[in-house]
Amino acid sequence: MKKTKKYFAPLFAFALIFNIFLLASCAKENTEKSNFKASAQQKTMQIYTNINLTFDKPEEEEYQCSVSANEKKYIKVDSNNEGNAYWLSVDSDKATPEYEKPIITVYKDNSGKKEIIKEFQITVFPLKEVEMQDVEINKGETQEIMLINPYELKEYNLKYDKKKINIQQVLFDGEKCYYNLTGLKKGKTKVKAYLDKTDELIGSFTVVVGDFSASIKDEYKDIKLSFNEHMNSKFLENGFIDIGSIIKNYDSKSRYTVESDNPDLTDSIENEPTQTSAKSVIIYTKKTGSANISVFENKEKIGEFRLTVKRAKDSEVFNSNMMMDNDGIFYEFFISPGDKADLKTIIEKRYINTENSHFEKNEYSFTFKSKNPETVSVDENGICTCNAIGSNKIIYKTKFKDGSEIKQSGSFDTVEAE
Repeated sequence: MKKTKKYFAPLFAFALIFNIFLLASCAKENTEKSNFKASAQQKTMQIYTNINLTFDKPEEEEYQCSVSANEKKYIKVDSNNEGNAYWLSVDSDKATPEYEKPIITVYKDNSGKKEIIKEFQITVFPLKEVEMQDVEINKGETQEIMLINPYELKEYNLKYDKKKINIQQVLFDGEKCYYNLTGLKKGKTKVKAYLDKTDELIGSFTVVVGDFSASIKDEYKDIKLSFNEHMNSKFLENGFIDIGSIIKNYDSKSRYTVESDNPDLTDSIENEPTQTSAKSVIIYTKKTGSANISVFENKEKIGEFRLTVKRAKDSEVFNSNMMMDNDGIFYEFFISPGDKADLKTIIEKRYINTENSHFEKNEYSFTFKSKNPETVSVDENGICTCNAIGSNKIIYKTKFKDGSEIKQSGSFDTVEAE
């Protein structure tokens, strides 16, 4: 009995301390998880990216916003009242832990009281590796390469052996980053992509500079193009293809041509070679059908591909014209109260009957609708009338005889008459 009493007190003390530690851990865990707010809209984003949370509001109301649980600067928020919209933009700077996620509260003052309009809770995901493809290039040649960069707020800093290759940044298009890569000396080098002004390695790829034979890229062994009788295929989206763009390891001193077992399917024009493309031809469609196309380097055949041409919907003709119209029909279109605008005729001239496309009147029809008729109204013939200065939105739908349709919208700039 005496021996048992000797060890009972220390054991009891140890058990008590352990239980206190366990309870403290549980309490900490519960505290860490208590930040989740069910009433808020849950939004996720990658680190070093931006999301737009803009939403509509009554034009006469003014909103404000505050950010909580953001002491460690996980996000940056920019906001502003812009007419009938509340503009809200979020940049992410740090990944959020499981227990702490910032909350954006949008509110207005209602007779001295804070009235919550919307709440957003933001989860920021940490960095992830990006897969990059190895490259083969001939010495003395330049080719365009594309790297995916999902971190729009950070550019890549590329590190490589500058004696073997040179890489020049050319263009950004969303997540796609384009570079011109030149082979300087035969050999192999690894290119490492770091996020600018960080030591974060996002991905890497190997470049081999050598003397490679030209061939057709694997992804172009089966090519599908489009044709529509209402449009010149040289201007139709997916109505043509530059043969130089499908050749791997081209020789800039050579010329690339094609031969078809169905010569009536396509026609060709000479292309204008650039620093990253070969002297070749652009083939464009003349009808629907299929063909086997052989590709030649000078007079030597380097491969072939299967071409299938399908009919493009009439709405794709409209869309192709619209893609060539950089500013759009509503850009800097100023109207004052009492003014009228013939929207139907404008659409016809810009997107339907142009220098490159033509439809008969019975092959398409329109419907028009105004979201704000008190500001700008529209009748069934597309005649828009400005009734007052303010926000407005015109929605129009174009339906074609083949059953395809396209829906678009825009706003006029309403101003005081001079």
